[in-house]
Amino acid sequence: MLPLEEEFRAFAAAPAGAVEGALLVSRLIHPDTDVAWCRARLGALATQVGTNPSAATLLDSLRVAGFRGAERYDEVGNSALELVLRTQRGIPISLATVVIGVAEMLNLAPVGINFPGHFLVSLEGALSDPFTMTLIPPRERDQRIAGSGVPAELALRPASPTDMVLRMLNNLRGLAGSRADHALALELAEYQLMLTTDALPVLLARADAWLALGAGLQAARELERALALTDNPALSARITERLREIAKQRRTLH
Repeated sequence: MLPLEEEFRAFAAAPAGAVEGALLVSRLIHPDTDVAWCRARLGALATQVGTNPSAATLLDSLRVAGFRGAERYDEVGNSALELVLRTQRGIPISLATVVIGVAEMLNLAPVGINFPGHFLVSLEGALSDPFTMTLIPPRERDQRIAGSGVPAELALRPASPTDMVLRMLNNLRGLAGSRADHALALELAEYQLMLTTDALPVLLARADAWLALGAGLQAARELERALALTDNPALSARITERLREIAKQRRTLH
């Protein structure tokens, strides 16, 4: 059993919110994450904002408190909520968790927005960029949507707490892969499988990680699971071809 498997399965069954999901991810990175301090810090930030604030007031308060985007995206700590709260630096989705956590305490109706490439937050219908802690004017919003290459309804789709955790894990899995830590990538993907209703891309990623570790049999098992989930003829053909290649390599080795 993985270290936080019970907690992740419980979250999958009853997602407790974006902050609680982010705390689970933080505990994956730093097992000694001070969960109580994180919750208290978010409460203190809400108190600093004041009563009945606007979305702009909330963002201004967090910006004045020092919260802004990290200079380097490729640091694992940028996804650990405790470190983000202590350093006031993070990537869009971890800073979005701070905004959402504080906004929930102030009844500002925050909604995470699964925007391509750069996570955003809606506050009472106003779109905001947590990386800069600013509201996004309508013209800039339209430019960002046009630049995303996807329709507005997809670019601005709301993200559930589970969606946010999956995206955080995806970021961490990408970092692990870039550092050739394929064992960690497999573990992170296993947590994703506990949460997702779309296992196909995760299984394909796990197959790649197994292959990078030279474990063709395990990779084939992941591909067979993926093959059973797709009804896309082109993808099925590609997976089948990969299975043939793996089988051929295994025969050659033996």
